[in-house]
Amino acid sequence: MQAMQSKLFPNGLGADTVFSAASVARAVNLNATDPGVTNFGVYSLGDIVPSNSPNYNPAPSGFVTSYTQFLDWIDLGGDSNPNLQSQLNIALDGDGGATPGLNAVQAGYNTVYSAAAAQYVLQKQAAATVGDTIAPFKSWVLTNYPQYAAAKNQLDGAQSKVDQLSNQLYGPGYQQVQLARQITGINGGAQDPTTQNAYNMQVTSATYVPPGSTAAVIGAAAAVSTSTTAQGVSSFVPLYSLDTAYAATYAEWQKASAAGTIGETFHFDSHSSDYDYKESGWNASAQASWHSFFWSASASSSSSAQTVSVDDSSSDFSVDVSFVGVKAFSITPGTWYQNGSLLSTYKDKLKPGAPDFFSDNGALARRASQIVLGFEPTITVKLSASDYSRLKSSWQTQESLSVGVGPFSFSGSGGADSSKDNIHYDDATSSIKIGPIQSTMPVLLGVVSSKV
Repeated sequence: MQAMQSKLFPNGLGADTVFSAASVARAVNLNATDPGVTNFGVYSLGDIVPSNSPNYNPAPSGFVTSYTQFLDWIDLGGDSNPNLQSQLNIALDGDGGATPGLNAVQAGYNTVYSAAAAQYVLQKQAAATVGDTIAPFKSWVLTNYPQYAAAKNQLDGAQSKVDQLSNQLYGPGYQQVQLARQITGINGGAQDPTTQNAYNMQVTSATYVPPGSTAAVIGAAAAVSTSTTAQGVSSFVPLYSLDTAYAATYAEWQKASAAGTIGETFHFDSHSSDYDYKESGWNASAQASWHSFFWSASASSSSSAQTVSVDDSSSDFSVDVSFVGVKAFSITPGTWYQNGSLLSTYKDKLKPGAPDFFSDNGALARRASQIVLGFEPTITVKLSASDYSRLKSSWQTQESLSVGVGPFSFSGSGGADSSKDNIHYDDATSSIKIGPIQSTMPVLLGVVSSKV
């Protein structure tokens, strides 16, 4: 792992940055024919708060949600006016009678929007069965679901009232914070699901599984989340941008794959030292062995699965992991984030009782700033004669086989692009080679996080 990090970051990671390695390589679809699917991949990689661990633990999208919550907890100070405060409280929470506050109106809007989206999916499915199509959701909803326009108008009015009273109560500092709330919000901001603007991007999604939640099974079909389906709904999510170098790099990887060229090989053997997590930016006390990262193997048939232990202390043991290409790419939030300027200004100016945002385990402790991708891995494992014989015998007796070596999984049941057809045994050197298997998708190997 240290060899990989040294190659990717020869000058080190830099201050306030850490590297978290994926313990399971994960497929990332950043080259879909539908740009909306690609955008969804970028969004799901950027809109996370990586956990406080040298092992990358992905979570459902959450950075924008946490940032929005932070904006609501900013204490702008100013003079307290009991009358204005009372009016603002009513504007937010209602008067307990017939007049609802912004919070209730927001909840009502969310309910109406969800119902409208569900109705749209049903109509889209019905149209598809007869070879027909329907209008995009943003126009369909205005003509076919009138409750939506009414709910949105009510929400706009409630928000406007809260803004007016807040500006009176808090003064000009409120304008800056409220602008940030607007450009991250659902009314013309980053989280507006129906209308394209400068702060969001179009995505096409079906049932979504965040990259990192499931292993990349090389040679198997892509997960449902990586392609448009009949149930897919085109909508908008907060804007994130992937490194502009990715497109050209991916094209180079494709050419290298066609030519059979290997770009990088990383070697591990019984003499490789335990990896010091301080090299990845973590506390000096955080140390662990990376033996388990590459040096475990497993196999499964349709009816069983088993892990095979090998003697990684043997002088005969080594693992070479080769990629057609491997590189780190930046990933950045859109202009709704304002380069984090409000975080630096107000992170120490929060109301009493604010949630934990900035501790090591806080909701805004760090954000993903770079992703490390590898393309078309090949794994060569050299073993002692006894381990080799045992592993070969075990794997060859499986009628169908899915093989995992460290973080990489290879799947198939015979035929093109299957595990058994891509496992090569060399009795003379007691080595097993898996791959390469051609793929259209790179795998996520790790994430670099920057302290917020």
